Amino acid sequence: MDVLKKLFEQHFHAPPERIQPVQGDLGGSGRKIIRLATEKDSAIGILYGVREENVAFLEFSRHFRKHGLPVPEIYAEDLDRGAYLEEDLGDTTLFEFLSKNRDGANISARRLRCTAKLSPFSRVSRSKPAAT
Repeated sequence: MDVLKKLFEQHFHAPPERIQPVQGDLGGSGRKIIRLATEKDSAIGILYGVREENVAFLEFSRHFRKHGLPVPEIYAEDLDRGAYLEEDLGDTTLFEFLSKNRDGANISARRLRCTAKLSPFSRVSRSKPAAT
């Protein structure tokens, strides 16, 4: 937990005044998910000991954000201690949002825009196996 407090203070130049676990029933695949906040700033801290997964998540997040996809900004990281700090986007999970908006009208246009921006990744999955 101290590593998250340190990352928060380095990024926001103030120590967190409130620290609250936000996992609840979400699980998080073994990740500890914690909201750190002051009166004016808030961030989500992640503690997870699998370096390879942390690196992959951070690289994907930065790539998606660079291409305009609405993902949390990565504020700080300490991969040696299995921690990173990201933008706090509120309390609604992606699952909750999709469950409430399943009619498809609002999601379809967004999905098409996202799919177009992710095309370098989708091309990898569509590639044909090499001829033998």
